[in-house]
Amino acid sequence: MPSEETTSSYRGPLSANQGSSSTTKPNQVPNPNPSFWIEEITRARDRITPHLAPTPLVKSEFLSRKLGRNVLLKLESQQPVGAFKVRPALNSILATLEPCRASGIVTNSSGNFAQAAAFAASRLGVDAAIVMMRGASPFKRERTRQFGGNVVLCDDTFAARAETTERIRKETGRLPVHPFDSVESIAGNGTLGLELLDQIEGDFRLYVPVSGGGLIAGTSLAVKAGRPGCRIFGVQAQANPAAKRSLEQGRPVRTIPSPSLADALTVPQPGSNTFPIIQQLVEDVLLVSEPEMVNAIRSLALEQKLVVEAGGAAPVAAAASSHEPDDALPIVCVVSGGNIDPALLRSILRESK
Repeated sequence: MPSEETTSSYRGPLSANQGSSSTTKPNQVPNPNPSFWIEEITRARDRITPHLAPTPLVKSEFLSRKLGRNVLLKLESQQPVGAFKVRPALNSILATLEPCRASGIVTNSSGNFAQAAAFAASRLGVDAAIVMMRGASPFKRERTRQFGGNVVLCDDTFAARAETTERIRKETGRLPVHPFDSVESIAGNGTLGLELLDQIEGDFRLYVPVSGGGLIAGTSLAVKAGRPGCRIFGVQAQANPAAKRSLEQGRPVRTIPSPSLADALTVPQPGSNTFPIIQQLVEDVLLVSEPEMVNAIRSLALEQKLVVEAGGAAPVAAAASSHEPDDALPIVCVVSGGNIDPALLRSILRESK
């Protein structure tokens, strides 16, 4: 369904063009001016506020001592689904609620957006079909079902996931919802940035995990519009550096997904809408190793009393291991999710003994 304002700024259910690695591809946004995005993010905040409370921003005493400056944690792990993805999921459905209720939705995910879409759809009276690879986290698959999603399994490739999603769309008429690259997803994520501006005064360094780029794109748009002096850094696992390689080459680069504890950060290429925003507003994308993420998970559990998955711990790993920053700004780490498999968490904590 095209926008009522312009067919180039797409709203609501996505177009029927075949997507590359996630789901049906959203229309390209042709370099809209900043006011376009602020209006979209403000609309998103108005839509989701009745459904979500702001997440806490808390000081980390142990990280502040270690790094010699204030370190704050934005706890998206405290969302109802344990991850930030509920923001874009709710906004995407609420933007065209009645068509979604009439036709149902289809989307795909490695786990966190699956849970978020299931939660949002159930809350709003929408039937949701969610395509997941057979190799996706069993823990996240089961939670998706518990939140009310109809999980459809596919082979363990991004191509198979996209093909299955498109087949379901064609056969059932369900409306596709993109996990990270639509206007609605990016704007939904931007609500996190608006919250940060309300919660902290002055400029800060912001560390944000990156997969397809929806979270860092939306958050950067909001933060940079309100405080241009803030400095924003993406964080990826070394095993899956698509955004890093794309920034280096000046265009979206497709990488081969590799196994990683950070299963939420495995998209092989940044989005066509998210990447230009990252290019414009993000200073760099930092890479962290598997041991660094494990250490961050353990430290957050033992020192901060937080349960965090690897993707959510990646910004903390980057902040803890980075060279001395060339400024005196406080650090904010977006703890994007806490949906770690209990067996993995037990294993990591046993290693600390």
